Amino acid sequence: MCHAVGWIKGDRNLLFRLAQRKVKAATRSMCSEGDVEDTPIWRAVHQKAVDSGDRTYVDPATGYMVFTELSHSDRGYCCGNACRHCPYEHSNVGKPEQVRAQVKMARVARKTKVAATSSKSDDSSKPD
Repeated sequence: MCHAVGWIKGDRNLLFRLAQRKVKAATRSMCSEGDVEDTPIWRAVHQKAVDSGDRTYVDPATGYMVFTELSHSDRGYCCGNACRHCPYEHSNVGKPEQVRAQVKMARVARKTKVAATSSKSDDSSKPD
């Protein structure tokens, strides 16, 4: 049966099954002898993105854009969304009040940093 026909007839799991097949095929092609084939393909893609300094990558199974650990680290706090690469061990998941407080603190810290940077540039442009 054609994949499009399956989708039209209401096969809601079709996209999921197709994505699983792609992931399994890609994992088999990336794994060498002795590797564990259960390792998700996104691990290698994430590591490549981090090594090149990218803040995001495209998940090969879903096509979604995913933030790398670098991006999360730059934010400075756990956003509470249970992100795949959270460097903060999901410390704010289920704690919206704590997230709001950390967002406010991060904004104040950024404003302070920007103000300090702009005052330094103003000082350096003045003649002695």
